[in-house]
Amino acid sequence: MRRVNDIFASAHVQAVSKRNNEPFDIFVFSAADRRWLFGEHNLAPVWKDFIMGVDIQTYRARIGTNKFAFGSDVVTLSISVNFSIFLKITTVSLFLVVMCLMLWSSAFEFSLIDAVDVSNETKAEQNLQLQLPSIDAVRCIPPILGPLWNCLVLKQRVAGLTGAVLFIGFLLLKAGIEPNPGPIPEFPMVVGLTDKLKLTVKCGKLHEVQNACLLVGDAFQTHNQEVLRAHFPVWDEYKPYSATKVKTFGNDLKNAVAKGLTQCEESPCSIAAFSPIVAGKSCQQLSEVYIGFGILEFLKETKGTLQEIQIVGEDEKILFDIHHCLSYMVQSNTQPPWFDISIFMTTDVDANVKLTGRAKHSSFSAAVQATFEMLSLTERLRKKITLNEALAVDISSPDSDRGPSDMPWTLLHELLHGNWEGRDNVPDTQQDDIGDWLEENADSQAVTEMCAMDIFMATFHSCDGLLKQALFKKMYLCKIAMPFLYHSIKTNALQISLWPLQQFPISNDNNLEHCALTMETKLITFVRLGRPQFSKSMLLNRFIQNRNDAFSIFFNRECKSGLLSRVLFKRVVEIFWDSPASKNKPIRTYMNFRGDFAEEFEPKTTIWNCLIQTTDMFVVIIDLNEMVSNFENYSKLLIEIPKCMILFSEHTEVERETKKDIQDKMKKLCYNHKEKFKVISTHENETEKETEKLLKNIRSNIDKHFEIYQAVLPLEVRINTFNENNGQILEEEENEDLIFGKKLAKWLMSEMATEVSMQKHEQTDDENSFQNCISILTPLSYFHSPKLMEKLRQKNRAEDRHETEKYNDAIYNTRKENLSNISNTVRLLAKYLVNTRQLNIRQKYFIGWLRLFMEQELSIFLCKMAKIKNKILDLIAENKTRHGSDTDNENQRLNLDNIIQLSSLTVEHLFREISHVYDSIIELDEDPRKYCLPSVNDCVETFSYFIIENETVELMTESFFMPRKWLQYIFRSVDKRLRVHNIKTISVLGLQSSGKSTVLNTMFGVQFAVRSGHCTTGIQAKLLPVRQRNIENHASDYVMILNTEGLRSTFSSNVWRPQYFDNELATFVIGLGNLSLLNIMGEKIADMKDIMQVVMNALLKIKSSQSRIALGHKCFFIHHNVTVRFTDVYMKELYRDFDSTLDEVAREAAASEGIPDIYNAKDVLMFDAEKDIHPVHYLWQCDNSLMRISPDYSKRMMEIKIKAMKLLPNYGFKSLSELNQLASDLWDGINSERYIFTFRSSLAMKAFFRAEDYFKLLVRNIGFQARDEKVYQCFKYMSDCQNEEELKTTTNEVASSMNAFISEKRDGIKKEFEGFLEKERHMDNVYSWSSFYSPRFENELKELKRRIENETNQYFDEQLVKMRTFAVSSSSRNKLRKKSAEIFSSSKSTSEKKAEFDKIWKDFEDNIKKQTLSIEDDSLYNYFVQQYEQTFSKYQSAYTDTHMQRIKRDYGDESYYKRLCGRNGITKADFNLSVRSHYTQFRWNKDFLHDIVHPGLNKFVWEIEGLISSYNNKERLLLSNDVVDFSGDFEKCQVKFVEDLKKMGIHAKTSFSQKLFADGFNFASKEFTQHNIQYDLNKGVTYQLKKCEREMYAIFEE
Repeated sequence: MRRVNDIFASAHVQAVSKRNNEPFDIFVFSAADRRWLFGEHNLAPVWKDFIMGVDIQTYRARIGTNKFAFGSDVVTLSISVNFSIFLKITTVSLFLVVMCLMLWSSAFEFSLIDAVDVSNETKAEQNLQLQLPSIDAVRCIPPILGPLWNCLVLKQRVAGLTGAVLFIGFLLLKAGIEPNPGPIPEFPMVVGLTDKLKLTVKCGKLHEVQNACLLVGDAFQTHNQEVLRAHFPVWDEYKPYSATKVKTFGNDLKNAVAKGLTQCEESPCSIAAFSPIVAGKSCQQLSEVYIGFGILEFLKETKGTLQEIQIVGEDEKILFDIHHCLSYMVQSNTQPPWFDISIFMTTDVDANVKLTGRAKHSSFSAAVQATFEMLSLTERLRKKITLNEALAVDISSPDSDRGPSDMPWTLLHELLHGNWEGRDNVPDTQQDDIGDWLEENADSQAVTEMCAMDIFMATFHSCDGLLKQALFKKMYLCKIAMPFLYHSIKTNALQISLWPLQQFPISNDNNLEHCALTMETKLITFVRLGRPQFSKSMLLNRFIQNRNDAFSIFFNRECKSGLLSRVLFKRVVEIFWDSPASKNKPIRTYMNFRGDFAEEFEPKTTIWNCLIQTTDMFVVIIDLNEMVSNFENYSKLLIEIPKCMILFSEHTEVERETKKDIQDKMKKLCYNHKEKFKVISTHENETEKETEKLLKNIRSNIDKHFEIYQAVLPLEVRINTFNENNGQILEEEENEDLIFGKKLAKWLMSEMATEVSMQKHEQTDDENSFQNCISILTPLSYFHSPKLMEKLRQKNRAEDRHETEKYNDAIYNTRKENLSNISNTVRLLAKYLVNTRQLNIRQKYFIGWLRLFMEQELSIFLCKMAKIKNKILDLIAENKTRHGSDTDNENQRLNLDNIIQLSSLTVEHLFREISHVYDSIIELDEDPRKYCLPSVNDCVETFSYFIIENETVELMTESFFMPRKWLQYIFRSVDKRLRVHNIKTISVLGLQSSGKSTVLNTMFGVQFAVRSGHCTTGIQAKLLPVRQRNIENHASDYVMILNTEGLRSTFSSNVWRPQYFDNELATFVIGLGNLSLLNIMGEKIADMKDIMQVVMNALLKIKSSQSRIALGHKCFFIHHNVTVRFTDVYMKELYRDFDSTLDEVAREAAASEGIPDIYNAKDVLMFDAEKDIHPVHYLWQCDNSLMRISPDYSKRMMEIKIKAMKLLPNYGFKSLSELNQLASDLWDGINSERYIFTFRSSLAMKAFFRAEDYFKLLVRNIGFQARDEKVYQCFKYMSDCQNEEELKTTTNEVASSMNAFISEKRDGIKKEFEGFLEKERHMDNVYSWSSFYSPRFENELKELKRRIENETNQYFDEQLVKMRTFAVSSSSRNKLRKKSAEIFSSSKSTSEKKAEFDKIWKDFEDNIKKQTLSIEDDSLYNYFVQQYEQTFSKYQSAYTDTHMQRIKRDYGDESYYKRLCGRNGITKADFNLSVRSHYTQFRWNKDFLHDIVHPGLNKFVWEIEGLISSYNNKERLLLSNDVVDFSGDFEKCQVKFVEDLKKMGIHAKTSFSQKLFADGFNFASKEFTQHNIQYDLNKGVTYQLKKCEREMYAIFEE
């Protein structure tokens, strides 16, 4: 063993992953050590799956880099250690030792299994489920052992030593059973090659294949079969893996496969079979692709005699991968988009060059190099800045000192956060502020400054494509021009910004959005010849905005650093668009060439050719003096321009004759090239034109030209045409990844179209192929998840165990049904994402292209539907003005709403579907391969990288469904990859269209969807890193931002969402956020005020049952479109009133829930009306024609963000798993609550409680009045009846009279209660008289009439029995004597004579009972249950339902006090101790439960028992009204007891009161029932009959 340790210690090497900077271990063994380990001592059986070899791409894949790796090849060793048997033996041995220690210490009571009796069965089973492994473990045991499990664990009454021994035996039995390996994948899988030839992927052993020609390598050992040996290449023989050798290997493998199949075709067999690992497992993905190429090559030359090609292997994962790969290659006839051959290459240089892996940069000028070095961006030309890096939250002060190396990050930060001023920021100069020219001299030190646009271009060159795309979108919102054509720093080749303009929305004044690349447009290019003094960029800015005070869309000399020389900002073409007011007028595209266009003419550069061939019209600015000196060259240049307008700048003095000469020459030039030139000047009659007039001249000439040439072409068409005509010379950076991502997205789109069309063939004949695609492609999230959510709510609110089990079964069946409806699109998307997870940038481009294609596919159809809907809405509005109904149009509108909703598919819908699929797979413990899906680990790893890379993760859907198992897995995976120190959560909440997404986008630079109306659904989250300059932490801080659906929104055009959705959503978001940003638009504070009151109540209620819920989170109010002065003058008072309202709500809710130390709202949500209200100016500035984000708005958001981050140092979570646990607790608490969220506000809640109390008071009063009236009438009229007939008549009259009495009272009470409701102005409409109280009132009166009738009948029975027993006629007595004489004269025995008497008496008693009325059995227990439900109606939850079972429990002879102090009685968990009270010492020094609560309980029980005794002393039957009276007296005692405890700092929770009432009512109901039984035996009907029976028996004995 020591030798093994020495070998591993010497072989250990530590490497660091470049992907996530995580260290990992590798082992490099010498040949001698390998022989000793695996040859002489044969330790291989200890380590399964032993792999050893030189595999540089595996190593580089681990460290996260492939193309630019450093270092030579290394030897890597992968070891998988099998500890299965060892762990089992160790676990069992350890368990036996522990059990022996328990026996030795007399611990005979085995704590995991309690003795189960009938009354405690539910509790025992719940404990068992919590403490033992899941019952799902039964599935791992053979079916015969299932009954044994039930016998030993669930139903057996086990205790003491017997239970311990049986449980040990069960564990030993289970330890010997291997887990279920899962379902077997469905093989074979077939791919059709031609009509006669098919390709089959089979699972099995190659040598067992029958009736086939086996195509094998040289190492294959035959088993008496006929084989055909082919010379397959061996991967290890192609080292070093240069580009040439890797390609050679691939071609050799392709040729070997094609040649081998051709030879198989010549054999007598019609089937050819070979293994998928003919070249080894280490290059499997490379082998799969070139095997596919070999099969495609064979198809070109096949004679048609071969009928089937079989690929046979034992590794199921490899078989799935090769089937997926070959399916794509056969259909597309090309390699898969996720395949990248470069990852198998260790170097691109020749074999005789040392392997360094370094990519050499092209040389560039010293000035350019100095610029990149000054900005610390040299390395970023190779390793680009990613969007995730740029979005890191910078909590440094904006005013802090920043050096040149910080400037690119500051620039990105400012632009991504919507501050256009960031473009012009440059390092502060060191010039003298006074600027005394007289003090300058030759020895003065030169001041070195950098142009702002050089900083921008250097940063732009250092960004990856995804960051450029985000940057362009923000720049357009800031109305800043973007670089469209530029030259590569590395190769100087012309590159184009096409990808950043994909999904780039251009808006016009009609709020219609168009894609910048695909919209029809006119293209105008502004260029200059030479260096005129007139600023081209300033002219262009004024021209686009049509005003003199135009802001700087294009950088110009008036900008900061605008006069400095430029190093990088040369030979760049910028692009921007105007915003025409006319709907029919196309948007114009403007390009601005930076530099002298004449320098591009002679060499006919690519940029010259591109602009000449793509531009509709040029505006050429020339200095008149330069035209004089360069007329010949300039005229040749102008002639080659298709159409241009020449603007001469006359800002330099020109002689009159020279000017006249130039005019003549230009006239001649224009005459020779008619309709080609239009010439204007900046001056008129030697006087400079007004800018407005000059702009008008330019615009009129351009408009005139476009009136003649009306053809418009999209920008993308222009570029594609140019590339087709010039050999694809325009490329983008990362062009290869873009192309592969595009191919993969197109492939998936075709699969989506196929699946939708196949489903729609049965549903509709509509021409649009993607109509209703959401319901077809994402059936789980659209149909089944809302149903599943409803069942989960019902389960959480179930009242007993049987109901819970019923819903558990329904949930299980629903999830199983879900998995049977997975769409093929979702399967393919999951596979593509998993297959491309090692190619990060390619995967992101794939997602981006997929998002683009989906938008293009659906936009035309959705626009068409929107136009139809607008027409229908106009018709509806027109009919309303005529006071007519329009049902048909309303139905059409609803149908269109549904179609638009079901057709608005996005990538996020597909991601949601994947999350819901895997959530069910994890919950059901299914194998994803059974459903042709990647493994759970692969998919979780893929999506965890998405979270790290700033992709949005959906925490909850709009139906409030949370896939928490899925979230638990991916958050746990993220925790393993990130070294997290603290994660803060910032959430935003507000009404619909209040700008929530805009706030987060501006504050954090992200890109949540923004548009008017309903654009955010559910709760969306993004994880962002936190960066603070000059501070290096090994563990980082992160912030998770939560974007939420708008409150008070609608399901459709006129269907409002139920308000409990808003209340639940707000409670979840505020409970989860360390800081909640409450968005208020204008002065609309009323709705948020209502919602916050409900949230305050809900959080305290959930806190009482979920201890992990934290209180005291921060709250900011962001008040939009108001000024600071307006807020100080008008809004502060409103917020103070709001604050005081929340204080009152918090105190009342805390008192109700028994939560101590809540004195105001700040103890629940920290909000200060003086400090936490942040007024924000308007988002947009300038006029409607060209609005841009206000820098004041952006800066204000930055201030709020920095303040928020600095206020949260002590808040946050240590991991995402901890955050997910809190989210899960909140979700459970909200789903369990079914009462509080139905109210609009706390005022509505109070109004409802007042109405409930008043309603109960009225019902109780009429009950008391009816009881008194019944007693009066019964005593007055029925007690004096002389015979039975009179008694029956009087009873009917009393019953009729009581019905009339109750009906008379009914109308008065109804009128009185309706008047009360009218005064309660805060009452919600849902609790109106007609819809809510009137049915309840009628039911109460109906029940009252039934009780009165029942009690009247009881009185009748008593009177009837008295009449019958006291008025037994003499004839009856004589008959009895005569019958008695006959019996006694007989020879019968005494017992027989007694039996004869009993028979006579039975006939007599039956005769009496026939005359009594039918009385319903009124159980007092039911009245006690009813009183309990009424008392705790506002606490309806699973918690209440659990305690309600205590009323039904049979305690036997156990006293009330023992019930409360027993094992299942009052516990410490039923109280909260105040930390501010001096009685808190009991928490540390004394047992407050034993020393304070129990003595108080003893006194309370004594009072209740005295109260019960007073009722038992009543000389009558106890009725329902007595139960009502007792309940009121009980509640008074309970309130006094709770108040006494509160004075001592002990706050009782609701559960405490529930236990008091439940056990008290249980005890009282038995006492009341026993009293009635005794009364009946001593004074009631039974007593009268027994008395009569004794008298008759005395006569019988005479």
